[in-house]
Amino acid sequence: MTDSAYRATGRFWAELAACGVTEVVVSPGSRSTPLAVTARNHEGLRVTVQLDERVAGFCALGMAKASGRPVALVSTSGTAAANYLPAVVEAFHSGVPLVVCTADRPPELRDTGAGQTIDQVKLYGRHVRWYAEMPCDFDEPEYFARVAIRAATTAGAGPSPGPVHLNWPFRKPLEPQGALPRIQAEIGRPIAPVCLLETADVDAVSRLARRRGLILAGALDVDDAGSDAIVAFAEAAGWPVVADAGSQLRGRGPLVLDGAEWVLGRADLSPDVLVRIGGPPSNRAVIDFAASCDAADRLLVDPRRRWEDPSFRWTQALASEPAALLGAAAGQMAAADAAWAAGWVGAAAAAWDRVEAALDFDGLLEPQLAATLLRALVPGVPLYASSSMPVRDVTSFWPPDARPRPVLVNRGANGIDGVISSALGAALATARPVAALVGDVALLHDIGGLLAASLSDADLTVVVPNNNGGGIFSLLPVAQSGSEVFFEELFHTPHGVRLENLAAGLGAGYRQARQAAELAEAVATASGVTVVEVLIDRDAAIRQRKQLADLAG
Repeated sequence: MTDSAYRATGRFWAELAACGVTEVVVSPGSRSTPLAVTARNHEGLRVTVQLDERVAGFCALGMAKASGRPVALVSTSGTAAANYLPAVVEAFHSGVPLVVCTADRPPELRDTGAGQTIDQVKLYGRHVRWYAEMPCDFDEPEYFARVAIRAATTAGAGPSPGPVHLNWPFRKPLEPQGALPRIQAEIGRPIAPVCLLETADVDAVSRLARRRGLILAGALDVDDAGSDAIVAFAEAAGWPVVADAGSQLRGRGPLVLDGAEWVLGRADLSPDVLVRIGGPPSNRAVIDFAASCDAADRLLVDPRRRWEDPSFRWTQALASEPAALLGAAAGQMAAADAAWAAGWVGAAAAAWDRVEAALDFDGLLEPQLAATLLRALVPGVPLYASSSMPVRDVTSFWPPDARPRPVLVNRGANGIDGVISSALGAALATARPVAALVGDVALLHDIGGLLAASLSDADLTVVVPNNNGGGIFSLLPVAQSGSEVFFEELFHTPHGVRLENLAAGLGAGYRQARQAAELAEAVATASGVTVVEVLIDRDAAIRQRKQLADLAG
C-alpha cells in the first residue's frame, strides 16, 4: 500500500509540474509524508517549508500572485489544514491559483476520537473552485495524473482562477518501504490562462466613441503588456483613468491621474460613460463617486462573471478580460473632444499641487510616508501594500514623479492578515527584492511571517507606520463616542510593542526613520529582511487627514 501511495503521489506531482507548477509550500507533519516526500523528490519542483500553516498559506498566495502560476500547498491533517482557511478565502475572492493538498486520516479513523482528525470533507466550503476527495486505493496512478491536470487547469487556466482543494486520506505505514520512484509525466501539458474576448463586448465599448468617458480601475493582475493595452485605449479614446495603486497602471502617462480623488464629483467633470475594470475601488472617495455618478452608460468589466459592484448601478456587464477588451477596442475608438481629457488632467494636477503643498515633508505622517516610499524605492521593485490604510495611502498619495512598479494587494477579502507572509512569497517566487507597507497591527498579526522571512534568504523590506494600534478606527464615526463605547480598549487597541526588540528577537534587521530623508535612505540601503519603523503621532495624523479632505474641489 505504501509503495503504491508513493507511485500515485509521484505521478500526481509529475503531471502537476508538467502543467507548469514549479512551487510547493509544505507545512511539516506526519500524515502528509507521501505527498511531501514525493514533491521534494521531483527535480522540477522547488519545495519551501514553512512551520506555521497560516504563514504557509499566505506565502503560497504571494508566490502565485507574483508569478501568475498555480502554487501547491501541502499540510498534515486536523487543525493544520484548517489554518489554511484565511489564505484560501483571500485566494478565492482575489482569483489567485492555489492547489491545496490536505492529508487526512482514512475513513475508518474518522469520528472515532483518533488524534488530529477533524471533518475535512469540503473543509473550505464554497471558497474553492473545485474539491475532490482522493481515494485510499492508490493502484490506479492514471487517475491521480488526471486529477493533477484538472486541478492545475481549474486553478489557473480558466476565466475564473482560484484555489482548488484535494483531500488525501492515507493509511499507515506512511514512510516509503523501498527506493523512491522517479516518475515522468505522461499526459500533462503547460496550462495557458484563458484571455476572454467577446466580440459583442468590443462593439459595446467601441460604439461609445466620441462620448466623454472615464475609466475606474481597481486591482488588476496584468503584466506590462496588459497595462500598456489599457493605457493605449485611454489615449485613443481620450478617456482619463482613475486607478488604484494595485491596478498596475499608476505612473504610466498623464491620463492615469494622480490627485483624481480630490476632483471627483465636480459638475464640469461629469462623464457620459463610466467603465469599471478590476476589483472594487479601495478609496472611499472613488467608491462614493461610483455610486453617485449619473453617467448614462455604466459598463462593468469582469471576466470572472461575479459582477462585484455593491452600488448595483451598472447598465451593462461585460465578461471580457479588461486588457484584451480595451486593447482590441483601442483601434476602433475615435478620440473625444480633447478638452475633456485636458480638463481632468489639469484639475487633477492642480489638486495634487494643493495636496503636496499641505504635506509637511520635514516630518512623516502616513501620506508623506507613502509618497516618499514610492519615490525612494528602486525602479521595478514590487511593493506589497497591506489592506486598511496602506493601500489607500499608496493610491491617494502616489506622486506624479514616481515610477511605475508592481503593486501587489490582498484585496479579495480585504483582510490585514498574512501580508508579510504574502510579501515573503512574492520575494521567494521572483528571487527579487520586495518591499511591504504594513501597519503595526497587521505586522503583529503576522509575526510568524516575519520569522519565516528571517529564516529564509529573501530580500524583504517591511516599512511600518506605527501609530500604536488601529489608527483607522479613529477615522470612523464610532470614534466620536469615545469612552461610551470603550473606544481605546475595543477599537484603537494600543499595544505598546517595541518593534526594535521584536525584530531583533526574530532575527530581522531594524531601522527607524523620523524624517522623509531618513526613510528614503533606509529603504535604499536595506538588505536581507529589515523592518523600517516610522513612529506616527495618531492625533497629528487625524488632523492632517481632515485637512487633506478639505482640499477637494
